Amino acid sequence: MDNARQAAIGLFVLFGVALALAAVVLFGKFNPFRQAQSAEVVFEGSVEGLEVGAPVTFRGVRVGVVSSIIIENDPKTGRTYVPVTLRLDPGKVVLRKGGAGARPSIPDLVAAGLRADVLPMSLISGESEVNLDFQPSTAVRLHPGIAEVPEVPVSPFATGTLAQQLSALPLQELAKNAGAMMRSIRTLADTLSVSLPQFLDSTRRTSVKAGQTLDAARSAIRQMQRRADVTMAGIDRLTGIASTQLSGRGDDLHELLVSSNATVIKAHGVLGNLNTLTENHALARANLEHSLNDLAAASSSLRALALDLEQNPRLLITGRGQ
Repeated sequence: MDNARQAAIGLFVLFGVALALAAVVLFGKFNPFRQAQSAEVVFEGSVEGLEVGAPVTFRGVRVGVVSSIIIENDPKTGRTYVPVTLRLDPGKVVLRKGGAGARPSIPDLVAAGLRADVLPMSLISGESEVNLDFQPSTAVRLHPGIAEVPEVPVSPFATGTLAQQLSALPLQELAKNAGAMMRSIRTLADTLSVSLPQFLDSTRRTSVKAGQTLDAARSAIRQMQRRADVTMAGIDRLTGIASTQLSGRGDDLHELLVSSNATVIKAHGVLGNLNTLTENHALARANLEHSLNDLAAASSSLRALALDLEQNPRLLITGRGQ
């Protein structure tokens, strides 16, 4: 009875293991019946961030993992190399020739231009990966004395130096600064959430007051316009009256000018007559001069008589004969 129970338990365990193995094989995560290919990349520069278990990708598609990383020094040259062993999944690398699919070997892939490089996976964590790509026009540099399995040459355009520079960036400081900036933005947002409604309310009140001011200004402008219309009407009437008065006075001024012209003409005639009377050979001037001479003689006689009377008043009674 106990043997039967143990046999049942054993069969159950074996069935479970077989089921689990079948699931793994069917989903493609692991295939113990398919032999993985190993390759080696000998780096002479920095492989910072590269660790065992790091992915091996081909243009972003994962085709394997890093199985080992060692450091080897060449005493003859004094150089230090970093051989990195790759375990590749042969089912993910297929070269098609003439429409037929074939699983190439590592030397075939290298001959076709396969090259390796180290690329950063994340600038934050500093992790790196091995990236494979075809560069058939580049030179091949192998290390037969170091590589123990088929070697994949390092790309002459390797960005290991770039990755090292990127990984050397002060990412933690940048992250701290970014965190401080986010906190400042959050503080600003909180401040705006408190002060912005007040500002909007103040702006709304200011807008209302501005509207009232504009209405008052508009009313004042209308009143000024009406007053200006009345003033302009008065000016028009005054201009009409002035025009009428000037028109009425025009005739009077014309008559005055005509009369003044006649008077000037008469005065010019009188002056001409006076000029004629006062000429040297004029008869009226001669008579006038003779009369003036007689008047002068009479005046002299009167002065003499006045002097004699002043000296002898009795002459009025006795006369000069006495």
